[in-house]
Amino acid sequence: MPARLSAWLQLAAGWGKLFPLAIGFAVALIEAIVLPRRLWAKAAWVSAIVPCAVLAGVVMRAELQGEERARQGREVAEIAALHGLWDQWDRLSRALPAAGGPPAASFDTVEDALASLSARSAAIGGQIAALEAQRKGRSIDDETAAKLADYLRSFGGYPVVVSCVPDDVEAYDYANRLATILRAAGWDARGPELSAARADAAAMGVTVFVRDPHAPDAARILLDGFTRFNIPYRSGIAASEDIPDTATVELFVAKKP
Repeated sequence: MPARLSAWLQLAAGWGKLFPLAIGFAVALIEAIVLPRRLWAKAAWVSAIVPCAVLAGVVMRAELQGEERARQGREVAEIAALHGLWDQWDRLSRALPAAGGPPAASFDTVEDALASLSARSAAIGGQIAALEAQRKGRSIDDETAAKLADYLRSFGGYPVVVSCVPDDVEAYDYANRLATILRAAGWDARGPELSAARADAAAMGVTVFVRDPHAPDAARILLDGFTRFNIPYRSGIAASEDIPDTATVELFVAKKP
């Protein structure tokens, strides 16, 4: 609405230029009628003034129409440029993680185009935030790591195999962090080892595997520690025949979703 109001004000300002001309014509016409004493002189002056006023009005009107066409041309060019910018942002949006459907777009006026671009910019900001969250690797800060190690140390040492998906630097680093904490707690931690057999599913949390779910002492201790110190893990204890004995626990780090 402000854009349309501005256009109307500009148009009114343009037509306002005719007011001085109209006033001047009225004054001249009155003088032409009043001042001359002879009738033929009055007619002569009126005959001279009226065509001049009409010609000036035509010239002024043509000038105003030219200015209006120029203004409309500039608006069309601005809308086209904004539409091109929308297309660029649209291509950028397709390369980012999806975050809902694209906002509605309208390019009827410059105001509508700017509003559409503002909404698109906000949507892309959300997609960039989602991308940054995906790129941020899983980690355990030093304070939490020390508390977890102290907690696990009180239960003695258990054999643990830490594994992760192959060809994934983020998963390997996180698995290595877990193995380091377990070793600091005095547990017999091996790894990180690569496990292609479990590389299909993605998960944020660690998966706990044991050979016999009926003898999961170490597994339960680990899950209690993860719960106590807010370390993500997949609920439940999974059975795996790949584990060599009932005392060993495997912690598997999947690909990050």
